[in-house]
Amino acid sequence: MNKIHDAYLTFKGIYKYQSFLKKSRFFSEEELLMLQSKWLRNLLVHAQKNIPWYSSIFREVGLNIYSSNPLDELKKLPILSKKDVQNNHGSFCVPGAADRSVKFLTSGTTGEPMTAYTSFNQWELEQGLIWRQWKDAGYKFRDRMGIFRSYAPEENQPHIKLDRLRNWSYFSVFDMSDADIHRYAEYLNKWKPSFLRGYPSALNLVAEHALRFGWQLPSLRAAFTASEVVPDSLRSNLLAAFNIELFDHYGQAEITSMFHECKKHDGMHVNWEYGLVELLPTDEKGIYKIIATNLHNFSMPLLRYDTGDLAVGFWRNCDCGRSSLKITSIRGRQDDYLLMSDGSKTSLVNLYTYFSDISDIKRFQLIQDRPGELIVMVDFSEFLSEDKLEEVRLALVNNLKAKTKLLIKCPKSPKFIQSSQGKFSAFVQRGKSVI
Repeated sequence: MNKIHDAYLTFKGIYKYQSFLKKSRFFSEEELLMLQSKWLRNLLVHAQKNIPWYSSIFREVGLNIYSSNPLDELKKLPILSKKDVQNNHGSFCVPGAADRSVKFLTSGTTGEPMTAYTSFNQWELEQGLIWRQWKDAGYKFRDRMGIFRSYAPEENQPHIKLDRLRNWSYFSVFDMSDADIHRYAEYLNKWKPSFLRGYPSALNLVAEHALRFGWQLPSLRAAFTASEVVPDSLRSNLLAAFNIELFDHYGQAEITSMFHECKKHDGMHVNWEYGLVELLPTDEKGIYKIIATNLHNFSMPLLRYDTGDLAVGFWRNCDCGRSSLKITSIRGRQDDYLLMSDGSKTSLVNLYTYFSDISDIKRFQLIQDRPGELIVMVDFSEFLSEDKLEEVRLALVNNLKAKTKLLIKCPKSPKFIQSSQGKFSAFVQRGKSVI
């Protein structure tokens, strides 16, 4: 999808907000259940006719796609794991999905890359819902926004990039030393953004820097975060440094569910227009698995998908008056910082994106034992020859050295680390005690 097409879908999303999403958040429970049932029934009919995985499994479980209660029918399906999708990827996609969809490459914190596709109509809805949250925070079209995420400059590229169409400035989260943030602060003070957006870990470094060195941004009105769990310190740091509040966002590249924080800042609302979310209890009291079904993705529908993330607290109402219920918070996507040789910290979320772009990698794990160094455990494709494997490994080491400025080690015989419960994390930080 090129920039023009992306901009077109974004504008359609804004129109969807104006024509529907602006008022749908206050629909009655009866109205929202009626719409969810309608959307789900259409999706089930489509899945049975066009998605091989579901054509088979619907027969096995006796699912009736024309039932008057599709929400109950959906619960006949087994929970879908990421491994199920990875091992049977083509069976979840409509023919030609790669050419008629928005493509996402995801590894998340599991360290196991996967390609996901979403239909254009779903992407419009996504943009409309994000716009709804931004409008609640006071955002207006082309307000200046400083973004600390999704920008990894190549060699000889600047650490700051201006998107003139959107009026956004992107800052490299691979370069977050005190000296780098000094330069960012000078730019921000001249540019005067109205909003900040970024990974919580990156925004926390900016706020901490502002508090230590005493600089402010009076033009700021709010901050938006996503992709990591928000630490309590970030909210207090943003308030102390810039006198602004934070609006958190939760979603996944698999496009199954979306949660947003409202102006009450007391939990995360599920966007009921986006998907169905089930909270299944775990062995830990008050912690629930997030199982989700997107209601509009006709390119690669994932029904009752285990997101791998956890909700804190069960459904409850909010004083803001919205019909959508909320949970207390999201748990399970907290990322540590990479520790640089000079003692500074930097976010590692963009490294997940980097690994998801490499098709020859089945699994990876990043381990840091000491500041300035990073061990990269990689399980490469078995189809690589010895010569090709060595070439890919060398390119990976050189690229990561250039991107992170760390000493990179990539053992030929990787030894992955699992927790005592058998859990696997894409990043293991063991160097904290040495600073």
